[in-house]
Formats: sequence, C-alpha cells, structure tokens
Amino acid sequence: MQGFGWYAVPDSFKVYLKVDLDVAAKRAFNDPTRKDSEMFTSIEEQKQDMQKRFELENKRYFNLYGVHKEDMSNYDFILDTTNLRPEEVKDIIIKEYKNWLSK
Repeated sequence: MQGFGWYAVPDSFKVYLKVDLDVAAKRAFNDPTRKDSEMFTSIEEQKQDMQKRFELENKRYFNLYGVHKEDMSNYDFILDTTNLRPEEVKDIIIKEYKNWLSK
C-alpha cells in the first residue's frame, strides 16, 4: 500500500495515501489485473490478507530500519483517497507538490 521512498529519499516530497480498508479491499478484489496473482474468493478474504501484509511490512520496516511507516510525521502530505477518483488524487498531489516546492 505504501512505498518506502519517504525513508530512502529523505529530500523528496513524501506523500502518504490513506484509504478505508473496506474500500481498499473492494477495489483490490474487483481489480481484474490482480486476478492472476491473488485468488481470493471474497472481499473479506482480500481484506484479511491486506491487514496481514500491512502488519508484516510494518514489523519488517521497524526491524530493518527502526522506522514506522505509519508514523504520519514521516510525510509532507497525507491524502485520504477513500472517496476520490484516481484523476482527483493526481490533481491534488500535483497541487500540493507545487506548494511544497515553493516553500
């Protein structure tokens, strides 16, 4: 769900995209491009897998680097994408990036 660029490239514009877990699971479950690699039979199964991966990733990041990726202070901009279309997300991020550059 999240990348590691905020840590690996410290002088970058760091964005955290949030989404309601139920919405994320529904989006993932209904994404035809994921069907070859994820064989879930329900949205609930998809959701449980996403929760498990998130927790494992958090532990791994902390064990390897001593950081918590869910610590919002690591990011310059946080956006809840739950009710946004991809085009809206793109436009908002570009606007915020330009604001960040001007500071």
